[in-house]
Formats: sequence, C-alpha cells, structure tokens
Amino acid sequence: MLSVSDEIKRKLEKINESIRKLYPISVLDPVAIRKRLSMFGKFYKIEKWKDEKIKDWLSGKTLVGVDGSVNSTKGLQTRTLSVFQALAKGTKGEEKWATDVYTPLLEEEGQDQARQAQHRGKLLSRLELEVTQFAIEKWQPKAVMLDGSLFHFYIDHIEDWQKAAKVAEEKGVYLVGVTEEIGSQGLVKEVYPELKGWSDRDLLYGVLEVGEAFEWEDWSPVGSQMWKMALRSSRSPLPIGLDGLEAQKEMRFDLVSLVYTLTPEQGRGIPFWLDIVDNQVRVTDPLVETLVEQYIDPDLRHRIFMPKRNERII
Repeated sequence: MLSVSDEIKRKLEKINESIRKLYPISVLDPVAIRKRLSMFGKFYKIEKWKDEKIKDWLSGKTLVGVDGSVNSTKGLQTRTLSVFQALAKGTKGEEKWATDVYTPLLEEEGQDQARQAQHRGKLLSRLELEVTQFAIEKWQPKAVMLDGSLFHFYIDHIEDWQKAAKVAEEKGVYLVGVTEEIGSQGLVKEVYPELKGWSDRDLLYGVLEVGEAFEWEDWSPVGSQMWKMALRSSRSPLPIGLDGLEAQKEMRFDLVSLVYTLTPEQGRGIPFWLDIVDNQVRVTDPLVETLVEQYIDPDLRHRIFMPKRNERII
C-alpha cells in the first residue's frame, strides 16, 4: 500500500465532507432533475443510422474531422518551447496540416503564465481554423466535425471565424463542434439557482439515457449565432456537447444522429473519426524532445530548455 500520513487522510476526509455539502445526495436524483429540466428545454430520442443511411446522407462526399494538439518542453514557463499541430482529415484520405512553434523567450514583454496559456490556446485555434477553412474550400465535404466547441473560434478569432462560417454556408458544408466536457453554467443557474459551484456538466451527469439529447434555447451566448445541444452518445453517464451554425439549425438532428452513429457505445462518447484524428495529430513528449534535440543548438538546448530535474537518478 501507499505510504500516506494520518494527517493527509484526515484532510482528505474533511475535503470530502465539504464537497458533499456542495453536492448533497438529496439533489442528485435524476428523475427529479429530468422533471425540472423539462420545464426549460426538450429531450429528444436520437436514432443511430444504418450504413446505407450514412452513405445516402454523405451523397458521395467526404466527412472531415479536425483536431489540434500542443505540447511544450518541461521547465520554467518562461523557458519553454511549444510545438503546435492541427489536422483536417477526410474519410477519402484527404489531409491538411498546419503547424507552428512558440517560446515566451522571444516576447518583447514578459507574460505571466495565464497570458502565455491564453496565447497558446489562440494560436492552436488559429491553426485549427486554418485547416478547417482549407477543407471547406478545397474538398467541399458534406460535414466537418471539430474537436471542441465552435464557440471558442468565435471568441479567439471572430473575424476569421465569421469568414469560415460564411463560406461553409455558401458551399453547403455542415459544421458541428463536439465537446468532451460541458463547461458552461448557464443551464444550472437557470434551473437550480440555489446550487452554487455547479456546472451544467454536473447537472446533466447520469440524467440522459443513451441516445438521448437535450436542448435548451438559451444555451448559446447572445450574438454567437449558434445552436447547442447535449447528447449522451455512449454508456458513459457524462454527455457531450454539440454546437453548430444557427443558419444550419434545421440540420442539427442529422448532425446529432451522425455523431451518435459514429460513436462506439463502450467509448467515452467521442466519434471514432475524431479519435483517429486526435491520435494522428497529438504532439507527444518524445516528439517534442526529438524536435528540440534535432533543431536547437546543443548549448541553447542545455542552457534554456533542459530543467535540472532531468538529471535525477531516481
């Protein structure tokens, strides 16, 4: 067994008691929550498509998955080098990559960790948006599934996002964002305003049945021009979030069915095509280490990008 002090045990027990006060068992009744939710939104039963239905819907066009990844060297935040990759991958073998690198060492003014993280997030979303727009214009797929909410493009790069959305509308390319974690709080604040600290993820956990979606009209932020739904796409009790263009809202149930159809029942709720893209685009620790070793001069590598803890024996 792990060697753990009695003091840590007591503190963990105390933390558990405090968290239980935030999430009392009396409130975690899925039947009661469903009844309350039905007063604010709608539940929908989603059907999985047969293979022939998918082929008919695609009409000979490709389906594209988009994902991005970033990883950094270890050590002080001000002395790191980050590698970024984004990939749009079509079911007919199409691929479009976009890459970049970043180090805060070259910033004119120092940035704190929060600002650096924000910068990295925006840089990655720019690359994802770049490959998405390329796929829309060059491949003209039936649909593009993006890992994560479309709303973060709206926040990070609103002008470029609006251009990409406009092109998608003009070419009849359907866009859908797939979010593994629902981080919003708007629904729970509306339904249970007395529950402090809860997120919509907490509220929906274990409430939806497999293959069931929930829609609340006020989920999407004002001005975003997007629709949003929650879907339990696998046996996992945690639903995923889906969003798309308001201009394509009449197709949302087709997109929800597509996502559900492509998701393994035993998985964590993400379509297998996005998992394939994620696996291919992921920037691993060995990849970062190899790139730094190959392209950064040895003296700079050891002086700046190699933390002292790398020399630990055990």
